[in-house]
Amino acid sequence: MPMKWMKLLVVIFSVLMIALPLGNTLAQNPTPNTYGILTSTPHPDGSIYHLVKEGESLWVISAAYGILGSDIMVLNGNSPEAHEVYIGQLLLIRRANTPTPTSNATPTLSPTTPQPTVFVPSRTPIPSKTPLPTPTATLPPSTGQLLFGDSKKVGLTMAAVSLVGLLLVGYFGFLKKPR
Repeated sequence: MPMKWMKLLVVIFSVLMIALPLGNTLAQNPTPNTYGILTSTPHPDGSIYHLVKEGESLWVISAAYGILGSDIMVLNGNSPEAHEVYIGQLLLIRRANTPTPTSNATPTLSPTTPQPTVFVPSRTPIPSKTPLPTPTATLPPSTGQLLFGDSKKVGLTMAAVSLVGLLLVGYFGFLKKPR
């Protein structure tokens, strides 16, 4: 094998060894924010408000209070899918307790006379046949769905196309052409 091809294979191998671990670290889930957070005490009516400070996220706040982030967003009039909180924002964590009225009157029981129970038979419904579902053929996935079915495949496809482009630029742009 000529020396040029050996150098080219070493470069390709080096690029792959760098790109593959980098792709895996970028695809990992973000680590949870571990900032310490001071929780607010309930007001006399039972409501809890939290003032967002620097470094706090909805995830950290919801974990500190033991409530879902979507519940906090709904309590504050936002969409359950929203997740943005801003420094200085006052979040309602729990609504005020509504006191339930209690009655001081004690009920007086009146004597009841036992009545005979009349037996009324119930009619059993007549069973009816329900139509069975008809099987429908499922089409196989298209080539586009197979290639770009998820983000990992999209990333690997983009990396492969980029690598081919790098190789073409390296071959045609930097290597000396024989005269």
